[in-house]
Parts: sequence; C-alpha cells; structure tokens
Amino acid sequence: MFDPVGLGPTEWITAKETWVARQSGGGDGEPIAASGLRMTPRDLARIGQLVLDNGVVDGREVVPADWLAACFTPRVSMNELTRYGYQWYLGDMEFLAGGKVHLEHWVGAFGNGGQRLWVFPDLELTIVVTAGNYSEPEQWLPPIRVMREVVLPSIVV
Repeated sequence: MFDPVGLGPTEWITAKETWVARQSGGGDGEPIAASGLRMTPRDLARIGQLVLDNGVVDGREVVPADWLAACFTPRVSMNELTRYGYQWYLGDMEFLAGGKVHLEHWVGAFGNGGQRLWVFPDLELTIVVTAGNYSEPEQWLPPIRVMREVVLPSIVV
C-alpha cells in the first residue's frame, strides 16, 4: 500500500478488528481511515516529507498536488489557531524565540496518546512526536509543550 513512499511494515486496523465490530459481528474489513494506523516514527516522517515535496517521491508523483491542496484547505474551524481539512489538522503555532513571539503555519496528523506529525511548510520542517498518554484527556499537552518550548525556539531565532 505504501511502497512508492518507501515505508517499512505498517499495521492498519480494519473495521473487523475494532471492539464494536467484534461485539456485533459487523465490520467490512476495510482499513479505518481515521485511526488504527501503526507505523514507525521514521516512516511517519516520510509522510511529512511527502507533504513537503508536494506529493512527489524520487521524482514520481505519488499523491496529486491538487489533492494535497484540497486536503489542506480548512473545512471546519476548531478554534482561533486550529482548523480541520480532509483528514488533516491545520493550524498556526505561537511560540517565543529570540525574545519575540513567532507564529508558524503547520499541517498535521494526530493520533491517540500524543502521537503527532507536524509539517511546517515555511520552515521546510517535519517533526514526529511519539508518546504513550493513551486516552488521557490532556494527552495533547506534552507534544505541544515540546514543540513550543524546545523544538521551534531552537530552530527559529
């Protein structure tokens, strides 16, 4: 499925493997688009690089650039800094660096427990954060703090 991108082995939960499907005997066996994808941080970073490269890998278009543009068009506003496109979060991250407040645009994929893929197009930067705060209400806090307080201030001056 991910061969053109050069990803290693991945696991993607299907509708038959969910707790609800097992209890009801339902599910069609198709991968669940919104969750259940398990891959290494390095492979997740490859997805980010694919985004930075406008869908091109080794000179070959793997994902049409116009589809990526459609995915990264805000469809729903979540708050003043975060929006949602087609299966991608979109936003602006505010942070302090060099004594100044900066605002960097990003697109990202977020998983349960604090798994995060952030792509900062203007910085030509992909960041992957993995964590294990599964189903915790504030699982989003550690990755955000790492980005705002450590990673971005060390890159942007």
